[in-house]
Amino acid sequence: MTIESLKDKTRKGISHLIPDSDPKTTTHSNTSLGGFISSILHPCAHKSGDDATWTNWAKNQSCQPAEIFYPETLDHLKTIVNKAHTNGKKVRCAGSGHSWSSSSVVTDGYLVDMKKMEKVFKPVYSEKEKSWTVQLETGVLVTDLDNVLTNNDPPLALPSNVVLDSVRYGGILSLGCHGAATHTRTLADLVSEVTIIDASGNLNTFTRDKNAEEFSAACVNLGLLGIIYSYTLKVEPMFKLHMTDTYPPLSDYFSSPKLCGPKLKAMVLGNDQTEIFYWPFNTPGLGAANDHIWVKQWQRTKELPVSVSHACETFHKLAQGYETQFGDHLYEFMAAHPSSAPFVNCLLFKAIGGKDSEVVLNAPDAIHYQAGIDNLPCLDMEMAFKVNEDFSNVVVAWNYVIEQLYEYANRGEFPLNLTLEMRFVKSSSLLMSSAYDKDPEAIYCMMEILSVNHTKGFDEFSAKIAKFWMEKFHGKPHWAKMWEQIPGIVPYLRQQAGDQYDRFEVVRKKYDPTGMFMNSTFAGVLGH
Repeated sequence: MTIESLKDKTRKGISHLIPDSDPKTTTHSNTSLGGFISSILHPCAHKSGDDATWTNWAKNQSCQPAEIFYPETLDHLKTIVNKAHTNGKKVRCAGSGHSWSSSSVVTDGYLVDMKKMEKVFKPVYSEKEKSWTVQLETGVLVTDLDNVLTNNDPPLALPSNVVLDSVRYGGILSLGCHGAATHTRTLADLVSEVTIIDASGNLNTFTRDKNAEEFSAACVNLGLLGIIYSYTLKVEPMFKLHMTDTYPPLSDYFSSPKLCGPKLKAMVLGNDQTEIFYWPFNTPGLGAANDHIWVKQWQRTKELPVSVSHACETFHKLAQGYETQFGDHLYEFMAAHPSSAPFVNCLLFKAIGGKDSEVVLNAPDAIHYQAGIDNLPCLDMEMAFKVNEDFSNVVVAWNYVIEQLYEYANRGEFPLNLTLEMRFVKSSSLLMSSAYDKDPEAIYCMMEILSVNHTKGFDEFSAKIAKFWMEKFHGKPHWAKMWEQIPGIVPYLRQQAGDQYDRFEVVRKKYDPTGMFMNSTFAGVLGH
């Protein structure tokens, strides 16, 4: 986030004076002296007027709400909702601001910055279920939950996660984000309980046993049922991943849908996790004949020992941060001089790609394999589509992007200059998930294109790619990525999944009958 209150800085400066007094809390207690003083001086820190400006990480979304709040407790959240009800204001929430869509944007209303809602409760083991869960407030960072789980006795981990560890769980879960683990579905499918403050200021608890339909709506709720206080996630004992990086020729997996689809399928279904990248123009000349891809594969292992210590991996990621800072200067040059894209990308690929490697790491270190992504503000459009039996539609979808890339390049246009990338997950049972499917065994491909900020023509190019994926494979957008620029996207979504969205709308109306939490991002999708 770009905004931090002075009181927040003061609180941080004195909060160490009194230790955590909540035995159920393992990190970031709100019961410190600083929090106590803050609650007396001001029930909930906020900004208004000219100071109340919010901008997301990618700098493609901004707004100036009536007030921005920085709650620290559950009571603060209830107070904000009651104030909004009294003053007739809309309410939206923000985490780390890593969403490209306008999901957090609110104008004549209140924006709730959840970064101080950072409590992680002690993990709980259920004798009945023989499994672990952990409850966390929605402002918790990925890295902070990793630390709590790693330091638990016994050490624990999530089976899958996003690559970034600098984002917050409220946004990750409520917008349906995913990792690369094919057999564990999206992250929100790991949720066992959600607590949400509705438009009346009441705290509601959602579980599958209590009401399966409402639970399905609450897990990926897009911030439309109220302010999410906490999620409870299923976790498991710490495990190790054998991670390999290879750089085969593009043609090895994408020369022919009929021949390469089954080969791709065997690799993906044989791995715990798979991620594939394509750097545009990674070999000389404006053609893909000699281009390579980057294939990341993760396999669980009990036999192989961890091959790199956590300290060494931390140092490695520190170095990655410096590398991305340097890379950002090259990418800024490339955005300002589009015709340099083939040269810059070829240079970068030679410098950091093409060297096969393997390593064994504990799950969090392996999953968050790339640090410094925050140093590369970019544009990102992603869609999910159901994979067919032989994976041939994945090859077609991938190849279309590359064909268009070089068609544009040969006429002097370079709207795609960062990467084409894909991961795979099993279908989701959650109503608003982009991977929702009634078939629990269906596999979904999550394919995306990324370009450097300010890249000329990205909106047009991404819309063209999206249209192809929509028409050929019934693709649906990732809510956190760029999708609102796609012509006709709302009527298309209503046609494709209107019944599914209408079921969600029934639940939404129950908990927010006046539309306090609704914004223009999702109104049309829900038939408003």
